[in-house]
Amino acid sequence: MGPLFYTSYASSTGDRGPVQRFHFDVQNEIHTLLGRLSRHEGRLQRPTPSPGPDPSVLTCRSLLVLYSADYLTDRRCALEWSVFHERMERRQWLTGHHSDALIGVLWRTDALVLPQEVADTGQLLEDVEGGYQGPGVAGLQDDTGARQRYRALVRRVAERLTRAARIPLPAMTEQDGTAVKPCFGPDRERFTARHEPPPAPLAAERRLVLVLLAGTRDGMERLRESADCYAETAEEWRPFWPHSDEPAAGIAGWAARERGVDRLTVVTLDGVGQEELSEVADSAVVVVLVDPWMTGDSSFSVHWERLARSGARVSAVISVLPRQDRETRRASGRLREALARTPARDLGASHHEAGSPEALSLAMAAVLADAHTDAEEGEAPPHRAEEPLLETAGERLARRQQERAGWLRRREPWPPLVTRAPRESWGGG
Repeated sequence: MGPLFYTSYASSTGDRGPVQRFHFDVQNEIHTLLGRLSRHEGRLQRPTPSPGPDPSVLTCRSLLVLYSADYLTDRRCALEWSVFHERMERRQWLTGHHSDALIGVLWRTDALVLPQEVADTGQLLEDVEGGYQGPGVAGLQDDTGARQRYRALVRRVAERLTRAARIPLPAMTEQDGTAVKPCFGPDRERFTARHEPPPAPLAAERRLVLVLLAGTRDGMERLRESADCYAETAEEWRPFWPHSDEPAAGIAGWAARERGVDRLTVVTLDGVGQEELSEVADSAVVVVLVDPWMTGDSSFSVHWERLARSGARVSAVISVLPRQDRETRRASGRLREALARTPARDLGASHHEAGSPEALSLAMAAVLADAHTDAEEGEAPPHRAEEPLLETAGERLARRQQERAGWLRRREPWPPLVTRAPRESWGGG
């Protein structure tokens, strides 16, 4: 898990000292609210130039932006802001919920005009009683008669950052960060001309429904020794923690986006989730992501019954057994056997197992490609019995294996998958 917040400012203003004071005042106020723990620490932008965003921007839970005219023309500031904005967009794409994790304050107001996209994103802190936006935070610090207003501002910023940090955002790799398009700044036009592809023709919307069958921290503490990879909701389940801070839904969702999915819906098998599944169109791909530790929960069979009653056509069930988790690795045989005894195989779906983030991405790509291929083949007119088949079963399997090689952009070598039968992969990881 990254720092609770990261402070981004324009170093060209020469305000390192006042910025440090504001950053640590906010930090101390957060310690007063939450306690002095390592997970409550913040990070301040380094004063030395850097070609890319600070690593903390890729993992921090909230962002504190000190706006000034220099900030909007600074390359590093524009990239840090845009990377964090992209992480907020990813969360909204995955969950459908808007994030308020970007908190902006007016640092210096001289010649400052916020672009529309910046003004519409995150929360620009409103005036405290008595006003701060006229002089900005820097001017408020210099005013000896504004001490109470300054302390009120610090408290409000700390409260906003603390509230925003409760819901984590998808983490981002350094390679992903360098590919983010700046939303403002001197590099925006040049980046756009270099990276944006020509507009593609309109096509039918491709939808994925990701059903999560995972527990919460409180529930899983009864079933296993370590519950560190769980949180307050199933959507925040991070099976590959501490080696990867990304939730399982985030990994699967971004693999789906790489495969061309336009719309993703993440549901859990409670009453609301069952209603959403009953309304899913037949053209949508439904994938169930399972934590095998849930087989020890008495509600497991009830969840499967709800899934079967929903009428949704499930394309695949992916069981996540992380190989980096020693407890899960030791219990993997027992967990596989427990899952095999459940109604999981009564859904008529293909079954896969993922032991690493890369294997989960690969399994998602394979499932979506199979579903897409089946849909295309279903639209073709049936051949007459006297006509010879144009492709044997073996040739079709070989063709699909060759096609899958290009489904995802390879950022790191993928682990091998041991295939037992077509569309069933076990032990990828």
